Amino acid sequence: MELLISEVNPGVLRDIEAFEVKIIAHEHVNRRRVVKERRVTGNKIEKLLDVYPRVIFSAGKEGNPGHLPGAALLCLSLTPKDVSNLQNLHELNDRYENALVEIASSLQLSRNILIALLSLQSWKAFMQRWMKAYMNFLDDKVTSTVLDKNSRVANDILKTIRRIAEAAIPRSAENMALAAGALCMVLPHSAHNIKTTASKFLLNWLFQYEHEHRQWSAAISLGLITSCLHITDHKQKFQNITGLLEVACGSKSTLVKGACGLGLGFSCQNLLTAFKIDVDGSLEEETHKMQEEESVGNIVRTLSLLIRELTLSSSNILQNLCQYFPPNSIIRGTYTASEFLPCKNSNLEEEDIWGVAGLVMGLGFSVNAIYRAGNHDSVIAIKDVLTSFFVQKNSSVSSEKSEIALSVGSCLALPAVVSFCLKVELINHKEVNHLMDVYEELISELVSLKKTGIFHQSLLMASCVGAGSLVSCILNEGAHYVEFQKVKSLFDLFRKCYSDPYSPNVHLGGMIGVVNALGAGAGNLLHDYYPLASSLQTSPAQKESSYLMGPLLANPICKPHLTLIMQEIFLVAKSSDDSQLQQYAAWAVSFLRHSLLTREPQNVDNSFQSSTAGFKSVSQTFSEDSTVMKISSWLMHLPPPGTGSIPHHNTIGTVLRCLSQAPRLPSLDWGAITRRCMRYEEAQVEQLFPSDTDRRGGTLREECVQFALAHAIHFNQLLSFLDELFDFPRFSGVELNLQSFMLFHLSELIKVFSGSRLEKLFDDISSYFSSLVSSRYSPENKSLLRLSCWKGIYQCLDEASSESLEYLSNIEKCMEVLFSLLPELNSEEEWSEAVKCLGKARRSWLMDILQVQKVDQVKGNIHSDDAVKKIKAKARLVTIGSIPLSDLGKLKAHIFNLEACGIWDALVEVVAALQHAEGSVKRQWLIEAVEISCTTSFPSTAMRFVGLLSGSCCRYMPLLTLNQFTVLSDLPVTLTSLLSDPNWETISESVASNLWISTARFYKWVRKDASLDDVSHSLPIDRSENDNAVFLMQAMHQACVSLKDKLPFERQLKLANMVVF
Repeated sequence: MELLISEVNPGVLRDIEAFEVKIIAHEHVNRRRVVKERRVTGNKIEKLLDVYPRVIFSAGKEGNPGHLPGAALLCLSLTPKDVSNLQNLHELNDRYENALVEIASSLQLSRNILIALLSLQSWKAFMQRWMKAYMNFLDDKVTSTVLDKNSRVANDILKTIRRIAEAAIPRSAENMALAAGALCMVLPHSAHNIKTTASKFLLNWLFQYEHEHRQWSAAISLGLITSCLHITDHKQKFQNITGLLEVACGSKSTLVKGACGLGLGFSCQNLLTAFKIDVDGSLEEETHKMQEEESVGNIVRTLSLLIRELTLSSSNILQNLCQYFPPNSIIRGTYTASEFLPCKNSNLEEEDIWGVAGLVMGLGFSVNAIYRAGNHDSVIAIKDVLTSFFVQKNSSVSSEKSEIALSVGSCLALPAVVSFCLKVELINHKEVNHLMDVYEELISELVSLKKTGIFHQSLLMASCVGAGSLVSCILNEGAHYVEFQKVKSLFDLFRKCYSDPYSPNVHLGGMIGVVNALGAGAGNLLHDYYPLASSLQTSPAQKESSYLMGPLLANPICKPHLTLIMQEIFLVAKSSDDSQLQQYAAWAVSFLRHSLLTREPQNVDNSFQSSTAGFKSVSQTFSEDSTVMKISSWLMHLPPPGTGSIPHHNTIGTVLRCLSQAPRLPSLDWGAITRRCMRYEEAQVEQLFPSDTDRRGGTLREECVQFALAHAIHFNQLLSFLDELFDFPRFSGVELNLQSFMLFHLSELIKVFSGSRLEKLFDDISSYFSSLVSSRYSPENKSLLRLSCWKGIYQCLDEASSESLEYLSNIEKCMEVLFSLLPELNSEEEWSEAVKCLGKARRSWLMDILQVQKVDQVKGNIHSDDAVKKIKAKARLVTIGSIPLSDLGKLKAHIFNLEACGIWDALVEVVAALQHAEGSVKRQWLIEAVEISCTTSFPSTAMRFVGLLSGSCCRYMPLLTLNQFTVLSDLPVTLTSLLSDPNWETISESVASNLWISTARFYKWVRKDASLDDVSHSLPIDRSENDNAVFLMQAMHQACVSLKDKLPFERQLKLANMVVF
């Protein structure tokens, strides 16, 4: 073990690797299994969360959900354990409807977009419980399909929400609109009728300009509904987006503009998510894709212009974003900057701060759709502009209100942007650490200022929530380290915010910052914002380290500090003289509890279990001194960059190769470990070994992918890693070497991906190669990628079974795209792999794509790259025995009616395919080639084929050279020699006769001589034949002279009268 982790020489490491693999195999076979599993006693935070609902909703308080409305939405169970005890369905629905009304009237949104997001997320949990209770009741009383039950339940609940909403006061109406959106979020994709009904209801509210409270809450919900519509529901999707764009530009309310902007950001989650490549060109599919690309452009441009108009921002990046996405008139509601309602000045009113923040958040949430559109530069630009919106240090006192409003939005949007950029590797560890410092400095400065104005209070609230979310998204991803001292400092600042005499919103911000840092995800309504909590194993090295990696709850060094803070918040939630503070404390703790519970396959209403994945120890199926456990632990605890001695990338690669060959692995968070190793070479090796000439970019990353492929079938984290890496936008952004490696190993994905995921995989690859035509890669690099893909697909087809039929058509479409990109010259290796791959394909499909268009018998045929490619492919397939020679024989008319200079390689392949054919078949090819030369527009093509076939079959073959001119000059010798063979002599007269006709025709064309009237009617000879007309005429004439004995006297006489120069 020590020798392995200390060695850097690749040759020595290879020898050590072989030895370690043998040791691992020996231990696997011979060492006794350790099956005892150690149960970790729940820590104090777990115990608090376990008893939490019973404490805050003790006897007598369950009937008053309005006392703690946020907490009630998240964890108050209104359903009895035994649903059968209910007398009827009305009793169940009355419970939830009464709670709905009471909570909606108690939960104040205060025109605050962040509180609205927290509320909507809480309503989502409430709707999940209502739906589940209703469904359980129907299971006992009604017999019908799950789909029917879902539709019935959702329809009834939506009717209840709409009925209450229409008659509600503004405070309740706002919550009803959010509840409608939350209901749609918990519905399956199949419930599109319910989502359409909800969309129409909310669109109606959205255009009620006289009711601001209806507009802004409806806008947020409408965006979330759009994000969860079925991918085929294009009409409703575009209606929702068009409505949001129109109201964003036309409303006089800044809050409504901001809510529409946020809704548009949510809508982007469902744009450009699933489009298949269709080589036949599906007009409808292409139209929808173009509409969605235009929608993304309109959204980004509109949000950028609105931010500039409302804040008078001079950001060059915002201006550049508008240039990235030029205006178009496809979608109603998009206007130029001059058409926006102008702001009186940049000093916004207090009520405008959350409107501007909503626009900034919407812009930030659009990054994933922009990335899927292939505009990676714009993603980086948005990340940079959000960072630039932060109020700089020591500038808060004099900052304008518009700058503070921009900072509020940036604080809340950046964690989502950073999380996305971490996943697609558009941000490095230095930028991440810098952002942590910026948040800490901003909160520290705001706390020290102790200002009471709404702008500074809102910024303090948003910065706490954003900082907590940033800590969680960095640590939960598991690929980056964070200094413990930085996290501790942030928690101390959070503590000041909720314990010092600030406004209730700041108190809420401080407590949400704490629980978000622990992984609660409060305010997060994006699909892939937070990874699941990791089940990292602790070790002495981790306990002593000053750096944190993985979720905070899994880091022992944090437990004392976290326990103290959570106990304080818990006590406030249990009882406090300040009812508003108690409400918010209960809400914050409920978010954490709900988040941890929903990550487990448990009933949400059940009590908290101390053995959830976030807290349980690694199953001890390996002894501590086993080789696999030792090197796994070493790999898990690689030191952070810049913290002293770090291992060489060669060593890490060797360890990964050893583990790739291990029969089994301990249950660690291998997804996080693999992501960290993927970035190790870039972040550390380039810095420490700049002169290391033996390092080839991407080799360590290739080992990471190979490791994931080897064990993804056993670990969902590795499966998720591969799923993300092979997604089209992500795949197109990785380096060339890694792309080539991934394509080569496509067959290994068949073992781990589902059928539908494999369909998407091959469609993505087809799209990638279609887009590669105009990419920055050199022709050599493009060929390398195609070659790797052909090899990968060959292995897929080689291992294919009847079970693969569901995605076989997708593989065939991918091959069709690759075949269309096959070059004709300097590509022998690529052609060889392509033909091997095509030889494994289904015969019916193969014949379909290799079908050559019929030759125009009137106008002749022009040289066609596509036809030549198909002829060449068929010839090679005949050579390897994949298709019969008769299929190639059907193309004779096509072959000899193509221009000679373009089809030479195909002629060589055809003759090669004929080498193993029977003599009668060869003779028939020779006869028909000479016959066709009498009528074709390109006689030189037929003559070259005759020369090739004659040379390959005559006795002079070993002495001949393969050249398209020498085969013509040698024709008099090779053809005469061939026809003198007893096996060929039977066709000599026929060949000689047709050769004379062809020669006479060509002579007439060259000399424009009308006296040779023996020439039958034929197609006109193409002008391209004029380039080598004299040379060809001499070769054909000499061949006829050599065969004159086979001609009648009259033709011999005419042959003698020909004057050939």
